[in-house]
Amino acid sequence: MNIQELTRQMIIDELLMIGCVAGHMGVAEFVRKVYPKANSLPTTDHRFGMTTAIDDIRQHMDRNNDWSFEELFYSYLDFLKINDEDFKYFLTQYVHPSIRRFQINDEYEKISFSNSVCAEAINKYLTSDGYELKQIDTTANMPIYSVVPLTPGVNGKLKNIIFASKYKPEIVLSDALNNNVTIVNNADQCLVYDEPIGGHGITWKELQDWYDNGLYELDMVTFMKNSLGDSPMEKLFFDTYLEMVAGREGKIPALFPQVWLYYDPKLQKDRIKKIFEHQRMDFLMLFSESQRVVIEIDGVQHYAEYVKGNKKHYASVDKYADMMAAQREMSLAGYDVYRFGAKELYNLTIGKRKVCAFFDRLFSKYGISV
Repeated sequence: MNIQELTRQMIIDELLMIGCVAGHMGVAEFVRKVYPKANSLPTTDHRFGMTTAIDDIRQHMDRNNDWSFEELFYSYLDFLKINDEDFKYFLTQYVHPSIRRFQINDEYEKISFSNSVCAEAINKYLTSDGYELKQIDTTANMPIYSVVPLTPGVNGKLKNIIFASKYKPEIVLSDALNNNVTIVNNADQCLVYDEPIGGHGITWKELQDWYDNGLYELDMVTFMKNSLGDSPMEKLFFDTYLEMVAGREGKIPALFPQVWLYYDPKLQKDRIKKIFEHQRMDFLMLFSESQRVVIEIDGVQHYAEYVKGNKKHYASVDKYADMMAAQREMSLAGYDVYRFGAKELYNLTIGKRKVCAFFDRLFSKYGISV
């Protein structure tokens, strides 16, 4: 677990001290919201025709008062042991605007208080494990939170993802004031994702649903693979991801191939000096709007010059320096950049093993339970 037991205990204790745990809800209804797995957990008390954990909670906390919230969280639901994803979900739902909390004053009147009080209490301990409860949106002018890694990520609002591009699209600003872009050439050779980004980023299933609504002739995977060109190493990387995502589409972040991260409307030959070293990234993953991961498969062209007369590549300190400078720029902008040497993926068996190990560690770093 990335969120330690002691951290969980300190958070729960703090929330219990604040009080009004279930807010205006009944306890069984509250548990359904913050920990949906309780719907499928079996009862520990077969009296009265009870079958699920929700039945137990309703019997012992709503109809009667013989369980405390300490017993519920620590003994019955065992929140110190559940996986990170479930605990993070509990935290985000605990401070959701749909749960309205209140205190009783001296005149026995209900005085509502903001869930931001609970969010602050949670962050007092959660940050020690590298996460924070961060506001990502609002509803009815009240904050919606998500648990995100503490690393700052990329500033700014993501508007367009131009990807799966085999050929360079020609882009114009159709509305310069609103920064709206239109592709006027090669529009059929790329995809443009322009939907809002959720607090969890974009899952493979969400991307597939978006694509299916577009009524494209090709299936999405075929369209994406066509953008990879003749690189067997990029294809191995992408195919390995597809094998990993099978059956878990709703959990795993989408992998966008051939993404335009930078864009110069002019061709390189028309420039005296290049503006960007690399405009198109091999792969992109979004764990949230700010948590953006770039993955590069570096072939020989990244560090060597091709000499036509000898028909060979020769190591180039200039090429290598330019690549390192470009990586620094991405990292300083907040992108999390990972590079594979193409030779690592020459062998199919070894390459797939390396890619699987990489994704396992990457998902663990970002708290994705697969």
